[in-house]
Amino acid sequence: MSAFHVAPVPVVLGRTGARALRVIGVRPGAWKGSMKMVEYRIDDLARAANTTTRNVRAYLERGLLPPSTKRDGRALLYDDSHLERLKIIDALLQRGFTTAHIADFITSWETGKNLTEILGLQHAVTAAWGSEQADEALEVPRELVDTFLGSTDGKILDRLSAMGLARQEDEKVIFTEPKLLEAFGELHTYGFELGSIVELYSAVTDRVDDIAQMMIDEAKTQITRQFGVGWLPADDEDVTNTTAMLNNLREIGTTVVHARLAQALERTLHNVLGDYLAAAAAKHATGEQPRQ
Repeated sequence: MSAFHVAPVPVVLGRTGARALRVIGVRPGAWKGSMKMVEYRIDDLARAANTTTRNVRAYLERGLLPPSTKRDGRALLYDDSHLERLKIIDALLQRGFTTAHIADFITSWETGKNLTEILGLQHAVTAAWGSEQADEALEVPRELVDTFLGSTDGKILDRLSAMGLARQEDEKVIFTEPKLLEAFGELHTYGFELGSIVELYSAVTDRVDDIAQMMIDEAKTQITRQFGVGWLPADDEDVTNTTAMLNNLREIGTTVVHARLAQALERTLHNVLGDYLAAAAAKHATGEQPRQ
């Protein structure tokens, strides 16, 4: 195996995209850009949907997924419509539906509407929101992960995986939000411990999740109050109007959280810095020297 130079951790974390793949020694052809129309073999489709090949086969057998119409040699090929359907199935399973319920649901409606139309509201909202959050995943060979993270503590990688920031595979680790890791790396250059940064991010995320849950619960209450329990959009106009309402709610939420967080940081910094300077002045008055 030929040797190659590994850049220092802050430098590696500061590079994303194709350039970063070259820096850490990943072959240029190993990464697929999100702009291409992707075709998947069944194992690749399962990985992309965070499920198992066995589950995909079961969904195909039960009619939850449409059969493939393309081949690469003997292998069947699937596309993004299958991936999106898998994500919808997963969302329904997480909400308590069984595969039998989902199959009945699809069958009963596909006579006049397909599943995307039935769940058009979910598709319209999540497609619009998700496109703004897209980031290029970064693949790192297993042997370079410690160098990439700047830590040999395997618990940090496990923690990142639990939070969805990394996906561990046999010979590589896929970091799903490299721009966020870049920010972690910048803090690391100031002496912050990576584990502390990760836990801080986790704590902030938990609080943001609570705020998001409150806002979406209120939106759900409003929809139920207006249309009744179990309502589904009857036509494109219903989808458009409800999507617009949810997008406005999202815009208000992100604006308010951003503004209030900025104000809270400024206020808290002022208070903490005042206390810190007062304590430092008291030590200076007694002749005590700060630790180096």
